[in-house]
Amino acid sequence: MSARPGYDVLIIGAGMYGLQAARTYLEIYPNAKLVILEGSEQLGGAWSQGRVYDTLWTQDSHSVAEFSDVRLPLEPDQLNCGLFRATHMTAYLENYAHSHKYAGFSVADRIRFACRVTRVSKTADGKTCWVVETEQKDGRPARTFHADKVIDASGITSEPALPDLPNLHAFGGTRMHAIDLASNQLQGNEKVMRIVVVGGAKSAADAAYALAKAGKIVHWVVRKSGGGPCWYAPLHPKPPFTSTDEPLLTRVLFYIMSSHFVKDTLLVRFMNRTAIGRWLTRFAWKTIEADFRKRARYDRNDATAVENGFKNLIPDTPLFWANDNTGVEQRDDFFDTIATKVRVYRDDITQVETNAVVLSDGTKIEIDALVFGTGWRQAPSHYDEQTALDLGLPVPIAGPTGSVERQRWDAADGEAEKRVLQRFPILSDPPRYNKRTASMTPYRLYRCILPVQDPSIVFLGRMSIINGWRVAEVQSLWAVAALNGRLPTATAMTTNKGEMQMRQEVADTVMWCARRYLDKGAMANWFLWDCVAYTDVLLGDLGLVSHLGKEGLLEPCRAQSLRGLIGEYKARYGSEE
Repeated sequence: MSARPGYDVLIIGAGMYGLQAARTYLEIYPNAKLVILEGSEQLGGAWSQGRVYDTLWTQDSHSVAEFSDVRLPLEPDQLNCGLFRATHMTAYLENYAHSHKYAGFSVADRIRFACRVTRVSKTADGKTCWVVETEQKDGRPARTFHADKVIDASGITSEPALPDLPNLHAFGGTRMHAIDLASNQLQGNEKVMRIVVVGGAKSAADAAYALAKAGKIVHWVVRKSGGGPCWYAPLHPKPPFTSTDEPLLTRVLFYIMSSHFVKDTLLVRFMNRTAIGRWLTRFAWKTIEADFRKRARYDRNDATAVENGFKNLIPDTPLFWANDNTGVEQRDDFFDTIATKVRVYRDDITQVETNAVVLSDGTKIEIDALVFGTGWRQAPSHYDEQTALDLGLPVPIAGPTGSVERQRWDAADGEAEKRVLQRFPILSDPPRYNKRTASMTPYRLYRCILPVQDPSIVFLGRMSIINGWRVAEVQSLWAVAALNGRLPTATAMTTNKGEMQMRQEVADTVMWCARRYLDKGAMANWFLWDCVAYTDVLLGDLGLVSHLGKEGLLEPCRAQSLRGLIGEYKARYGSEE
């Protein structure tokens, strides 16, 4: 423990990544001086009380959407094909934070609520410790924290991204991001009846469905110039699976994923580097995609669905490429509700008026409210540009392009792309898609967690991936090891050879992600199908094996497969106890 005033470790964010990071750190170092800074007044992040509403359901199934050490108690009548209301997730996380106690204090006791981080920087010498500046609500004075180590678990769903629509300031009605749908109680507001939902992502779909079920007149606008509508996995899976996310959490998927994180075995090489293998891969994904289409019935010919433009929800790119926010159907009436009660447009908004929006084809939609399901800011705002660049976080393309660091990465990327395409020839033949001009550099974190040049700070949850619960648990353990010198690859950065190896791995990940997931992969933090493969790599780095052998190729990797992992870690590396 540090003798200097301050904290041994400071965690930013009290969502599921931040809570799990605290639990993991304190399991191994129970006497550590640890604090969690949370900008809102509630814990849970995306699952906090202020962000969930009655019709919002999970996309992760029961036995997957939980941590390995505490089961989520639900009755069969609370489940629909393994899925459940988001409110159960809120209660689970609150109980989790209060029930885990170390040195007399629970994880919840260590949270400083309404304490928004505004700036993170190193001390003047740039070496000794981190300075974290915050602003507090209710007129309380700003406060500065000091810590030897920082775990940034603010994630990618904290800062909404809003489109720059022409004349948006002139709109006189209600406007909000989907993050505020619950707190604004729009569904029950009888004065707001005509609503436009903007965006093609799952959050836009959830908003459109919830508002339609509340009796609103809903217009759903998906940009023609964007990535298109997302795919929806059917609610009812095919045997032997009991929930729709289970097939995506099996290791048999490794052979058709073209994943950077899968070991290069003989069968993986066959599937990726032979014409027959690539044909089999395409055939498998087309079969899955056909099942998705069949369930949605995009081509239904009833008059209402046709008039409402339901066909406009057909995704632009094949399922394999995941160039969208793929989601789960969740409710049996989801597609029927959208087809019969929501008007869908595939167009760009070119003008906003006092009580209307105008589309590029001249269509004018009179409305009372605008709801943006348009995603999130890619980069955290609490780092200045130079610090972000040094840490491997995204910075504006127009930034310090002449810096030595940028030049080193540019050179590494060229060689990495050659290696990626040699290993995965299928990625050299992508479908047509809307490729946006990049405005930010990609993430350049080792294993998507650790800056190459600084082992005193880590970033958790900075990716889009199925089953964040498993990822949160494994990333947290890996991060604690890295912060405390227990990870061979992290300690290797002190040598030139070690740093070069880490840089090559980062460059390979960046270029693979851009090729594998197209426009969504441009930021190098889009690993939609790669949950099990990615977490296997992290645990392999730690030399841990207790999670292996609990499932066959077709058995889903559930939360319980990680049970006992921290015990195995402590037996191997020791702890403070």
